[in-house]
Amino acid sequence: MECNTTNNTEQVQYVDTEYSADSVEWCPIDGFKDVLACGTYQLEDAAQDSNQDENSSSSQSQPHRRRLGKLFLFTLHADISSESASDATGNKPLQENQALEMPAILDMKWCCQSISDRPCLAVANAEGQVILYSTLPNDGNREGYRLEQLSSHSIVPSPDEQCLALSLDWANAKWNSPSQIVVSDSKGKLNLLDVTSDTVAVTSLLQWDAHGFEAWIAAFDYWQPSIVYSGGDDCRFKGWDVRTPCYKPTFVSKSHQMGVCSIQSNVNREHLLATGSYDENILVWDTRQMRQPLSETPIGGGVWRLKWHPKHGRLLLAAAMHNGFHILDCDTITENESQPIVASYMEHKSLAYGVDWCRQDGITSNYGIPSNKTDDTDQLQDALSQCSVDDSGDTSGAACNASNTTQPRTGDGTKQVSPETTVSSVDASVLQRTKANNETDISAKTDIEEFLASCSFYDHSLHLWKFKH
Repeated sequence: MECNTTNNTEQVQYVDTEYSADSVEWCPIDGFKDVLACGTYQLEDAAQDSNQDENSSSSQSQPHRRRLGKLFLFTLHADISSESASDATGNKPLQENQALEMPAILDMKWCCQSISDRPCLAVANAEGQVILYSTLPNDGNREGYRLEQLSSHSIVPSPDEQCLALSLDWANAKWNSPSQIVVSDSKGKLNLLDVTSDTVAVTSLLQWDAHGFEAWIAAFDYWQPSIVYSGGDDCRFKGWDVRTPCYKPTFVSKSHQMGVCSIQSNVNREHLLATGSYDENILVWDTRQMRQPLSETPIGGGVWRLKWHPKHGRLLLAAAMHNGFHILDCDTITENESQPIVASYMEHKSLAYGVDWCRQDGITSNYGIPSNKTDDTDQLQDALSQCSVDDSGDTSGAACNASNTTQPRTGDGTKQVSPETTVSSVDASVLQRTKANNETDISAKTDIEEFLASCSFYDHSLHLWKFKH
């Protein structure tokens, strides 16, 4: 495991979340990218619960301990690109806008497209509910934003049945496809939900048995939203086609040796998928060949969450539970080799659970691009951005689609056939000029600062930190 983590991460701010923190998500919607949500999970104190129930008939038995939660909403205020962690007035970068009491939160995700012209946050809670919130400006002269509930849906058939909604994911991260959500639960089931765009009502489309124990994670293939992946405490990683009744998976992988608890499709690089497990390994997959992973990287802690970089998908962020947070370089993936770890953040004192990249424009920069790009560089970037590995696996003549970024798709995101060219068709003079410009101007490249948020459990803390590369 290659690691180069010298002085390239730095804490900017610490926030006490009161309850144990397990989820953080930056809003991806333009105009709201300074908004951060943080979810918490707290098992009610046994003594407190016992005092409340001391006169009840059930007090002789083990009392049921409620799972409590808070949902925090923050905005990024100060100019955190400076060396100081506060602005001229002493205000910290992250300013709390709202704190909502609710059942314990297990997972949450922002929809990547506005619903009713507002950012929408979906929350999965310990009572088996999925609750949707809209983001609105604060009333009056108060700065910042507030969350307002839009709708809720229970995946539990009976109110007396205990079932936790463990994870969720939106289908429309890549394409303007129908607003669907997949939810995994503590009974081992997956639930496919539909969100209507006009009334924002949530309805159930499909529910099926996916795993023998807890289904820790469910995620869409963002390039093909009809495909869903899941991981469970039965150590299985599975694929599903939701155009069918899902009586059987499209594949079952036993590559992980313990429970599979994190999966994410790469929204910028087609066919690329990452999974993580309690076995402390991150596997990177080519979704066209699921018999074995492309690479396996030991991370030194159970991998609870994985987040590809939202702008280019070449960096992979991991929350490693007992071993902090790590950033892997996945720009080059060589079969049977692990991915280099280019940064680690070890300032949390407890289980590393939630983590996400800040998407705020002007703070996060494009990765590895010279600051003084020429027109030739732009032409080369445009040409090479259309390249992908040929379906045959031949990388010597990687197939390039001349209109890859705007290529027509069917309703479920499946590509339609169109003419292809090859890398060799890129103007050789452009390649030569760009190579010369980059060689002569290499000293003009400056360090890029990425800002991230992370949270940890028993020390109930949220951190804002930066990563230089």
